[in-house]
Amino acid sequence: MEGISLLRRELAELEAGRPVAEAVVLSTSGSAARAAGARMVLLEDGSFLGTVGGGSPELESQRLCHDVLSGKPALRMNFKRGVVDIACGGSQLIGIRRLSSRDIPALEAAIESADAGTPVELVVDWSASVPVAAVGGSAGADSTPRMEGDCYLEPVVCAPRCVIFGGGHVGRALVPALAAIDFDVVVVDDRPEVARVENFPAASSVILGDFKDISASVTVGDRDYVVVMTHGHAADEDVVSQVVEAHPLYLGCMGSRNKRRVLEDVLTSRGVSADEVAAVDLPIGLPIGAVTPAEIAVSIAAKMIEVRSGHRVSRAMGCPSYL
Repeated sequence: MEGISLLRRELAELEAGRPVAEAVVLSTSGSAARAAGARMVLLEDGSFLGTVGGGSPELESQRLCHDVLSGKPALRMNFKRGVVDIACGGSQLIGIRRLSSRDIPALEAAIESADAGTPVELVVDWSASVPVAAVGGSAGADSTPRMEGDCYLEPVVCAPRCVIFGGGHVGRALVPALAAIDFDVVVVDDRPEVARVENFPAASSVILGDFKDISASVTVGDRDYVVVMTHGHAADEDVVSQVVEAHPLYLGCMGSRNKRRVLEDVLTSRGVSADEVAAVDLPIGLPIGAVTPAEIAVSIAAKMIEVRSGHRVSRAMGCPSYL
C-alpha cells in the first residue's frame, strides 16, 4: 500500500475514531532507500502499513511512532551515518507525528480533489508544536514532495488506472500484481463466467463488455494504462484499434513478434497512423524469460513500473511522456 491508498486508510481510521501515527520521509540527501513522500502508518492494533525504507531507520521510526501514538510530541529526526547507520551513506529527514480529527478536513479535501483529477498539495508545518495537515494550492505538473522552510508539501494524486482487457490466466495473475504496486485495476471481459467480481478480488471494478464496442462499457482516457490480453487475436485487434484512438499513457498487448507484424498490418488497414501503431508495446512485458502466467504477470508489472517511473521523470522535466 502506497501513495493515496495510505492517505485513504488514515482518513478511514480517523473517521472511525481510531488513532493513527505516521512517519514520512520529508527530504533526503545522498543515496537513500526511499525518497521524500515515502510513508509508514501505525494503526491502533499495532500493525504498520507502508515503509520508509527498511533497516535501522525504519526500526527506529517504528519505535517513535509508538511513542507519539502514546502521547509523546511529534518530532523530526535526521537519520544518517553516525546516528542510525545507513550503509549507503545517505540520509533521510523523517517526520513522525500522531494524526487527529483536525487532519480529517485536509485529508478529505485532498483525496476528493485528486479523485476529481485536480491534485492538490497536503501541507504540514513542522515548526508548529502540533503539526496538522492543511490543503495548499493545486499541485503543478512538476511538483514533488519537498520541504520549503519548515513546511512539508506533498502532492496528492489518484492512483494510476490500468484497464485490462481480458481476464484469462495471465489477467488473473496480473490484477493482484498491479494492485500491490498501487495501480487502480479495472478488468473488462466479454465472457459472463469470467467477468465476475469474485474472480478478481483485488480489482476496483470488473466489467462485462463487448470487445467490439468497448466505449459502451468503459471509457479510456489519456491518463490510463491499458493492457490487452483477450481470448483471441481478433478480439485483441478490435480492442487495440479502438483504444489507440484515446492515446492512453501506455498501451501494451500480449503476443509474439510475429503477432506484432500481423497487428501492424491490421491497424494500418483500419486507418491507424504509423506513430500510433509504433506506440503499441508488443510483445508486452520485460524480456526476462517469463513462461507461466505468474511469471508473465511479473514481467508486465515490472514493465509498468518502468513506464510509470519514466512518466514521472519526464513530467517533472516538462517532457512528453513515453512508452
